[in-house]
Amino acid sequence: YLLNTRQGDFVLTVYEHFKVDELSPYLGLLVQLSEHENFYPFPLPDSQQEYIQLLAGKPASVFRCLPGESVLQATQNQCQSVASSLARFHLSSSSLEFSKKNPRNIEWMQHTARHINPHLSLQDSILLEDELSYQLKHTEQHIAQGIIHADLFKDNVLFVGDKLTGLLDFYAACCDYYLLDVAISLNDWCVDEQGVFERPLQDVFMQAYKQVRAVTEQEEQCLPLFLRRACLRFWLSRIEHKLYPRAGEITQEKDPELFKNLLLQHRQFYAVK
Repeated sequence: YLLNTRQGDFVLTVYEHFKVDELSPYLGLLVQLSEHENFYPFPLPDSQQEYIQLLAGKPASVFRCLPGESVLQATQNQCQSVASSLARFHLSSSSLEFSKKNPRNIEWMQHTARHINPHLSLQDSILLEDELSYQLKHTEQHIAQGIIHADLFKDNVLFVGDKLTGLLDFYAACCDYYLLDVAISLNDWCVDEQGVFERPLQDVFMQAYKQVRAVTEQEEQCLPLFLRRACLRFWLSRIEHKLYPRAGEITQEKDPELFKNLLLQHRQFYAVK
């Protein structure tokens, strides 16, 4: 909720699906991040220096409203800004206190696949089983890990022109491979209006990222794997949400076909490389 006051504009967030103890680590992460950059939203403390209050029996926090708007299609400069900011976030990871494991890991994918498979067409079922089998063969990767955003889509970033002014929604943050975070971002920022993955824009994004954080040769080799893994993760979660929508005052159903189509594009492109 947007709050207009004499002291400025603020955002009141009422949490539908978090308990206080579940929410605290995320807000603590935002407080830490706000010490590094001014584009992170951070909760404002009350007179008792508490970041979480109860409103109608639900946890709630107040944030200062950040300027800017999200974009539907990103320019090259915007992609570069996001990539650089993501790389700086990854570099700061080792100095931050946050230890939540990724709840949408390979084990979750296996469980969810079994759960939704009976509802899929034969063609989708074959695709799911083949991709999951491929991912399970490549679960042990000796590459850098740390805190990741895990949901850095265009609707979670604000711009004024090409200047990045807000990096939002850290409630999926967890500890996993940095490369997974990169892949999740690429799968949204480098897709055109028709859902086609733009390889040249991927190069722009990666060049900007690597100017801030060095990417190892092994990470380079693993990028196709993680582009596919990121597609699989969101394809599964969107099917799950469609089949079993969560109760709440504000819900948003997103199309799982987008990530199935992206997955098919990555499989075809890298199969001939």
